[in-house]
Amino acid sequence: ARLDARTAFYVVGSDVLGPMGHELVPLATRADAEDFLKDHKGKRILAFDEVTRELPYRLDDDKF
Repeated sequence: ARLDARTAFYVVGSDVLGPMGHELVPLATRADAEDFLKDHKGKRILAFDEVTRELPYRLDDDKF
């Protein structure tokens, strides 16, 4: 299903890795993001406007 990036919530610091390492995991609702964070040891939930251009480069260094 498609998800509008501007309204999604992003979990960072989880135990779910993508092909490039740590990823921002987008979820449709804050409740979904909170459940995912708990289930996958995430560290933070971010809204679209909190995702900076530098963030993807810092994920693998746990600097988010």
